[in-house]
Amino acid sequence: MRLGLEVRTVTLEDLEDILELDVESFLEPWSSSLWELELSRKERIYIGAFNQRKLVGFIGGLLAYTDFHITTVATKRKFRGSGIASVLLYEIFRKIESLWGEVESITLEVRASNKPAQGLYRKFGFAPVGLRRGYYQADNEDAIIMSLENLQCENLADKLLEIKRKLPVTFAEGVSRQ
Repeated sequence: MRLGLEVRTVTLEDLEDILELDVESFLEPWSSSLWELELSRKERIYIGAFNQRKLVGFIGGLLAYTDFHITTVATKRKFRGSGIASVLLYEIFRKIESLWGEVESITLEVRASNKPAQGLYRKFGFAPVGLRRGYYQADNEDAIIMSLENLQCENLADKLLEIKRKLPVTFAEGVSRQ
């Protein structure tokens, strides 16, 4: 599938699309007021992937001391498995690179049943480091904590280059950034 993606920081102007995708993707979507707060916080990074000006995926997180914590990743159902989440992870890694020196690890939680997401994160170098029992309140499902650690020991630029090589060529060539 060849998609011309525009990847950019999401803003309050994108709130309606974000809410729609959040509801489609999660049993416990964030409220409009929480999204407004998150998007207005300067220490947060939220990036969206747009296809024909329509939001098809987003990723976001925050720096907590020396750990960048990815709080959310979502892709529209009909685009899942097409590489959009890979592009979004790559792009957030690019943003994290600008924090180089401050970031020692990147962590996230993923549903224990979400094997495709776990596989994607492993491709990016994440490894399971813990379990949060009953983390997802809607259904009491466990979350696996995954982490990419010791980033000060690695050259993040080399890691980004390695990741970019693994992206589907249609995305590597067809992504525009703002």
